[in-house]
Amino acid sequence: MTKNISETHNFHYLLRFRSTLNNALITHPRTFAVRVDLRFPDGYCVDDNKAIEAFTPAIRSRLTALFKRKKKKTPGKQVHVSDLHYIWVRENNQCGEKIHYHALLMFNRDAFWRLGEYQKKGSLADLITQAWLSALKLKGDEYRALVSFPENPCYHLFRAKLGATNDCQAVFQRIDYMAKHRTKQYSNKVRTLGCSVSAQGTFDED
Repeated sequence: MTKNISETHNFHYLLRFRSTLNNALITHPRTFAVRVDLRFPDGYCVDDNKAIEAFTPAIRSRLTALFKRKKKKTPGKQVHVSDLHYIWVRENNQCGEKIHYHALLMFNRDAFWRLGEYQKKGSLADLITQAWLSALKLKGDEYRALVSFPENPCYHLFRAKLGATNDCQAVFQRIDYMAKHRTKQYSNKVRTLGCSVSAQGTFDED
């Protein structure tokens, strides 16, 4: 017997996810989206969301610094910049342990169109990794594995062709998976969802 989607997924989350994705495409009609998993080292306190709440500002500060360097390096030339739109969910594994986060990060595709080499300094993958380690207040290559990108993590979305590309369907499947009930531990004390709303400001919401 097929279950109703409300039995298996958090419908409110699905609405927030799709709204955030729409806002990203309003800001950047050509959007580059990246799925990433964020984990903690053994023994790290995961009773709150302080790390993930520090993660997105860490990305933004690195983006600002990156674009500033590019403008200084190429004076007089156009430098495509990017805002950050994001979705994250707080997850646990099937045993109810090992808290981690799944996130979808959205950038201007004119500024970023690939992750680049994961270990290469200056790549988008490295920027994301360094932002998470900064949020955890950790340093050292031994911690880089706390950030992982699943198979086929990148999506190229075009507002003018929304719904007409394979990437569009794939990203909707990804965000649908992120809304599943079975990997969530709902609590009044700790939020399990965070998302941006627009270029003008952000908020997080249960």
